[in-house]
Amino acid sequence: MTADSSPRPILLDTDIGSDVDDALALALILASPEAISLEAVTTVCGDTRVRARIAAGLLEIAGRTEIDVCAGESAPILRDPGRFVWFGHEESCVPEGTKARVSDEGAAERIVRAAREIPGLEVVLIGPMTNLARALALDPELPQRVGGITIMGGHIREVQIGDFSCPPGVDYNLCSDPDSSVAVLGAGFPTTLVTADVTLRTWMNSRDLADLALAEPLGPVLAEQVKIWSPVQRRIFSAMGGTLADDNEGFLHDPLTVLALIEPELLDFEELRIIPTIEGGVMRTLESSHGGAAMRVATHVDAKAAARAIVS
Repeated sequence: MTADSSPRPILLDTDIGSDVDDALALALILASPEAISLEAVTTVCGDTRVRARIAAGLLEIAGRTEIDVCAGESAPILRDPGRFVWFGHEESCVPEGTKARVSDEGAAERIVRAAREIPGLEVVLIGPMTNLARALALDPELPQRVGGITIMGGHIREVQIGDFSCPPGVDYNLCSDPDSSVAVLGAGFPTTLVTADVTLRTWMNSRDLADLALAEPLGPVLAEQVKIWSPVQRRIFSAMGGTLADDNEGFLHDPLTVLALIEPELLDFEELRIIPTIEGGVMRTLESSHGGAAMRVATHVDAKAAARAIVS
């Protein structure tokens, strides 16, 4: 960003409260006012009012209560609600002692309004695509109104956890509501994908967690949420057959997606043609030499530098 440029306005759409990476992504946005300006937060998946209270509570601790937080869609648009994950610890991630205010405006409506009111608005999606699909139904011209969308999602090439090669379904954000994902990726938005290919190479280690716990005002709260999530993550990936590094306290999927807006030089991007499709009920983002939609796709990351940049 040049010295005379303005921060990029963004709306964050999130399933905050399950994996701690959403809360870390929100904190990274708040810590980067010179690069990005947070205009609103919308929540998706399951009890979206609880998720909204988590986001609003963190914003209150950070002194940013002027930012709207709007609850959105609780279930996929066409599929079994059970495709959306609810781990059960989400309520415990609502910060204690906060008087979190949640807007009465729906998430889809807030997205549409923000796109009409804020020139160049970008939408950062770090959960399922359901809210944006609903917003598209309200305003089919949305792809022309926004400056672009950045998605934590996609499985383009090899996705490894240790020696384990992950199946496409590891990309939860796009796979949990595949119909919404196909609608969003096929709508013509200028799109950046920060894929599971790169996010599964990037995690917070024990030293990072110790540093985070000392960083007032949000650090101690976030560190406690990392400690809630870390054993859950280890159970999930162990059950899949993956072996996590001993010092992996939490993958940085969503913060890496935000970092792509702040320090893009830490990632490599390629302009690829992507075919969004559903195979056997599983959302796929297939790289193609012809057809498909042109997208900017993260294909490599300097993982250690990215993790330190996020934490610092």
